[in-house]
Amino acid sequence: MGILPKIILLFLRLSVLAVLAQSNSERLTVNTTSGVFQGVLTSNGTEHWLGIPFAHPPVGSLRFKAPVPITTVPEGIRNASAFGDACPQLPATLGAPMSENCLYLNVWRPNGTSPDAKLPVLAYIYGGQWTSGAASIHTYDPTRLISRSVEIGKPFIYVNFNYRINTFGFLASSHVAPEDLNNGLHDQRLALGFIQDNIAFFGGDPDKVTIWGQSAGAGGVLAHIVFPARRTLFRAGMADSPTGPFKSAPYAFQYDEPGKPFARLVANVGCPMSSESVSCLQNVPFETLLNVSNEMVSSTLNTQLWEPAVGPPGSFVEERASAKISSGNFLRVPFLAGTNLNEGTRFSVSLLGDAHLGMTEDQALDTFIGKLILDNRTLTSDVLARINEVYPANDPANNAPFNTGDSLFDRASAFYGDNMFLAPRRFFFDRAASLQPLFAYHFREFIPGNNVTFGVAHASELALLYGPVPTAVEDEFANMMLDFYINFISDMDPGPSWPRFTGEGKKVLQLMRNNITAIDDDFNSAMTNFLNSPEVLNEFEK
Repeated sequence: MGILPKIILLFLRLSVLAVLAQSNSERLTVNTTSGVFQGVLTSNGTEHWLGIPFAHPPVGSLRFKAPVPITTVPEGIRNASAFGDACPQLPATLGAPMSENCLYLNVWRPNGTSPDAKLPVLAYIYGGQWTSGAASIHTYDPTRLISRSVEIGKPFIYVNFNYRINTFGFLASSHVAPEDLNNGLHDQRLALGFIQDNIAFFGGDPDKVTIWGQSAGAGGVLAHIVFPARRTLFRAGMADSPTGPFKSAPYAFQYDEPGKPFARLVANVGCPMSSESVSCLQNVPFETLLNVSNEMVSSTLNTQLWEPAVGPPGSFVEERASAKISSGNFLRVPFLAGTNLNEGTRFSVSLLGDAHLGMTEDQALDTFIGKLILDNRTLTSDVLARINEVYPANDPANNAPFNTGDSLFDRASAFYGDNMFLAPRRFFFDRAASLQPLFAYHFREFIPGNNVTFGVAHASELALLYGPVPTAVEDEFANMMLDFYINFISDMDPGPSWPRFTGEGKKVLQLMRNNITAIDDDFNSAMTNFLNSPEVLNEFEK
């Protein structure tokens, strides 16, 4: 071949590549209600758009206010190849910078998805005790989820988003306007609304959205079921370790009492305790406010300084969740949820090896429990005595079968897991069983290489779902678990081997390698029946 034909051939190849590049560029350019964004084709079988704003930056006069949707769309095409900033919190590896301008959303889809594909959509809400977390954290990379969905012929689109947390997202006080309480939940709701309005442009079906979360994120999922928006935002929900939806839910005015978070916050930054409190806080320099917030969070047991609060009419949460659930007045959608065997260990680590000098072990347990709620004056001696009785010292059943022999730690872990996770899951399922399709699980798989002291710990299942799967011995089991979730996203049913939870047949799927089987939902029932009694629910402000 002569030089001229070679040049012509090279030109033709370059032309084809240029056409393909232009085609991909056009295909990955998406027009949304926030503007036009240029996506990225990756080498791992996905296409993604990162850092799409779904609200005005909550800064200045919008700090501590409900999120404001974007109505004025900027001109031009914006690059969507990098995550938006994570919301303010304690220093951590977040995968993105941190700032108040943090209300961003991310979209992933299978490579080659057409705009008219109408794929099901999974919207993920991260956990972190309403205190930490970000959509940019590497743990939430959905590559494995999407790849597996394509492999089994049930592809879907994955979306996650930031929401405000800690002081910036859950500031509570009688001086906060009702519509501005629980802004982290309002952020989630607005992001879900953005998905409804825009996901079709990415090839998704707004009528086939499933919301999923873990821990506080699972609490968020349940919050949107128990306290739904006026418009339809999703058709189904999944919740790993939901808290019911909240571990406790004090009234907003309780945060104003001496020594409580709002009173301490305004005192620490020099603001008044009055109707001017919020406007004063809006003018505090960001770094000053962040430092004070982080110091307060760090000095609180398990960093649980703030959490969703009950407010007056017009609030996101107008009454205690237990009352709303008991009334049956909640959204009736297919719901898949469950808990892990040792949910409480990670939250009781402060007691490991604790000598509890000057206190009996029962008193030390009482002290720990008292620090878990905003106002421990609600706790009565008879309820504490009953907890000590139900979780006795040196009982090998506490935290079984991963009892460590550290009696205080084992007792606290067992109580915490039952009270904050298992009992709330049962409370909702028992009342919703006749109203909607429910699927319950109990994750009992100890992953080789994990810390035995923590057992089958809170969040340990996420490694099997998101990957990378920690050890090859778990590969088959991890894929089976993930297929259950993908089936639910696609069909609102995890599959024939997972029985529906009903009032007549309260079956839970035990998730355990080589032992996936339906079991009765009666383990630890003496404990959870007591913890779900009206007296205990009231004292723990649930």
